[in-house]
Amino acid sequence: MLLPMVVAFVYGEQDWKVFAMVIVATAIVGGLLFLLKPTKQKLYAKDGFIIVAVAWIVMSLVGAIPYVLSGLIPNYLDAVFEAVSGFTTSGVTIVPDIEIASHAILFWRSLTHWIGGMGVLVFMLALTPIAGGASMHIMRAEAPGPTTEKLSPKISQTAKYLYLIYFVLTILEVIALVIAKLGVFESFLISFGTLATGGFSYLNSSLASFTVAQQAIVTVFMILAGMNFGLFFLTVTGKIKKAITDSELITYISVFVVISLAITLNVYLTRGQFDTFGQALHQSLFAGASALTSTGFAAYDYNLWPWFSKGLLLLAMFIGGCAGSTAGGIKVSRFIIMAKSVKKYLKEKLHPRSVNVVKYNKKAVEDDVVGGILIYFGIFILIYIVSMIVVSIEPKMDFTTTFSYVSTTFNNNGIDISTVSMGGFANFNPASKIVFIVDMLLGRLEIFPIVLFFTWLFSPISNLYKKVKHKVI
Repeated sequence: MLLPMVVAFVYGEQDWKVFAMVIVATAIVGGLLFLLKPTKQKLYAKDGFIIVAVAWIVMSLVGAIPYVLSGLIPNYLDAVFEAVSGFTTSGVTIVPDIEIASHAILFWRSLTHWIGGMGVLVFMLALTPIAGGASMHIMRAEAPGPTTEKLSPKISQTAKYLYLIYFVLTILEVIALVIAKLGVFESFLISFGTLATGGFSYLNSSLASFTVAQQAIVTVFMILAGMNFGLFFLTVTGKIKKAITDSELITYISVFVVISLAITLNVYLTRGQFDTFGQALHQSLFAGASALTSTGFAAYDYNLWPWFSKGLLLLAMFIGGCAGSTAGGIKVSRFIIMAKSVKKYLKEKLHPRSVNVVKYNKKAVEDDVVGGILIYFGIFILIYIVSMIVVSIEPKMDFTTTFSYVSTTFNNNGIDISTVSMGGFANFNPASKIVFIVDMLLGRLEIFPIVLFFTWLFSPISNLYKKVKHKVI
């Protein structure tokens, strides 16, 4: 929070006091917790998941305080919603008019995207390595995708490589946007949101008022942010052929091209949408990239598009980007492995004695990875249905709105394809807001850390109940 405090000083704003108070408070609490650190140093896989879940929950609860103290979002639950949306890179907002916010709050709001995009605990590992194998457990729990690959024998070095790539791409986009005549401060805000595939803008209209060149730059960097960052490492270390032949990358680019071209034809052939094919293509590429990478930036009112195009955007939201990227969604790699698993199953049904192996990038996929993906899909569907049921309790909710907003929060995607206006989340009741908050955390941490956290949290209560029940019997 030192950075937004500096921004407040630069622009002569009083919000520096807000960040100073939170910095002092968190420093005191952190110092006390440091003194109380446990003697147990070895961490296991379960510990890694729980640490990640607790860290993200606490981070969101603390990250909401500046919104309340600044007066932008007086209601704490609403402020937590905004903070979670930022850290999870969902990009949905509860603020109807963000243009009234100070420079410091705007910077903090976009910075939460950048912090959460690559992972705050991954950043911690880059600065302060942990011994005893704990680093790998934490990284696996926080990193997106079915598997986590090390770029270096040391996890701390892998974290440094990832953040260096992340930082360089961010600076490159800032430079490109400044060249395209966007202000330096504004370029940082948009770049934070783009590389983190977040979606927070400093304008109520998102990126609709940007020039074609500025929107094109954001489109390119959204696509880059949705790629596996390990491929950038392979590229700069001379393994270009291995990077460009990655099956997930090829599928990811193919899905983007097909969806974008289909939307282009649909909106161009629809009367009153665009005058030229070039305009339709430009807007479709931007929308396709924004939806597939879960960035959520908008350069057009997608409610005006036919439902065929909006349906394709929804499909892209569910697919998501690549594993090892900052994108949300289910991830392309999971769909690839799932499709190959179905193919293997059907082959074995037709030829029971045949031996079939699921391969990904010419390597056999371990059974526990395939099983984990199947479980992930099952839990994903279950949570989605429960979320839909809880949100639909509100009398004013219709199926389209409920489906749209559960989809956009669970997939960490801020695109609005329903009829709810900007900042419309403020109109939901507290129960629905809590569902959206939990869904955003589940989506960003890919379900398991949060589920294991609640399992761990309620296990003492369950054990106590069993003991009491046994005594009564």
